[in-house]
Amino acid sequence: MTILRKSLAVLGATALVAGLAACSTPTSGPGTGAGAESASTEPIRFGVALPQTGNNAQYGEYFTQGFELALKQLNDEGGINGRAVELQYEDTQADPAQAPAVAQKFVDDPTILASLGDFGTPASAAASPIYQAGGLVQFAFSASASTVTDPGDFVFATWVSQQFEAPRLADFAATKGSKQAVFFHDTDWGADTHGFFADRSEEIGQGTVYETAYDPKSTDFRPLLLTAAAANPEVIVLISYAADGALITSQARELGIDVPIVGISSNYNQQFIELAGPAAEGFETLSYFTPSNPDPSVQQFVSDFSAEYDVATPSDYAIRAYDALKIVAWAAAQDPSRDGIRTALATGTDIPTILYGPITFSENRRVTDAEQFALVVKDGEFVLAE
Repeated sequence: MTILRKSLAVLGATALVAGLAACSTPTSGPGTGAGAESASTEPIRFGVALPQTGNNAQYGEYFTQGFELALKQLNDEGGINGRAVELQYEDTQADPAQAPAVAQKFVDDPTILASLGDFGTPASAAASPIYQAGGLVQFAFSASASTVTDPGDFVFATWVSQQFEAPRLADFAATKGSKQAVFFHDTDWGADTHGFFADRSEEIGQGTVYETAYDPKSTDFRPLLLTAAAANPEVIVLISYAADGALITSQARELGIDVPIVGISSNYNQQFIELAGPAAEGFETLSYFTPSNPDPSVQQFVSDFSAEYDVATPSDYAIRAYDALKIVAWAAAQDPSRDGIRTALATGTDIPTILYGPITFSENRRVTDAEQFALVVKDGEFVLAE
């Protein structure tokens, strides 16, 4: 099994441009025509849908860190074609029942040129039809289900589809043991991810001795873990978020379950280490980011982030939010209108990002098969696995 890794040499050649003016000149795609040279001095405004309260508020804090750093840099560099950038935050609690109302609020406000968010697939998907019908770009940077962009041409996603990521996790798990116990979210995202994971596991002959869907809001996973342990797995696989993944990991170690534990990329988060404590040691995941990447743009971002927040390692979600705002700002620099942003994102190439290097959206408006690093928690931090 081959774990794909980024070519650091290629990444090193691509630095995130310091000024937005430079960012607005892609290799190809929309130019800086009349639409970009708007005479307006009014701020360019984007909406942000995120959880500020509720069970997922921690992710909203990570988002805000990334957004605010990118916002500060953009405005310090002159904004977008001389116009200041503003963000309007709205709390959805990442709740599919609340996200549509926020989407409608953004659609109804003509000063909002694009929306960034929400956290996770369920809330993002619940709002997508409203954005599509209203002709407002939904930049779903934290949703990875394979169906995220299906609602239409105003929906874009930068998290690689589970169609690509979940099979890699299956291959990775197989290197740790031939019999696996699998825990996955009892949500549409969890089912989608588990489906691709299970198909690949069957294809490679990986044995599944136990699998269960679970409520990510649960706090006691011990009964499920005891049942899993009775099946004698050689590896535990987590299709989880960082908070619940950390809880499962810590409770597994508390019960004396000492087999390797591996997880999907959404576990790459300092929160996982903080919540799991010593039990996090040895946990492995696949991630699109590592702070040890020598690419100049990555190192500059890590330095800037650390200086702003006194955090050694930025959260994956903060990085995604940072990239999301920079990408949408790049698109607005081409044409600061709702349809102009959609067109720029759909046709632009080699758009700079921290997470992936230069990107070009696929026909279904996604980042596709980006490469990953294998990481392990060692001495309280994620480092490259040997």
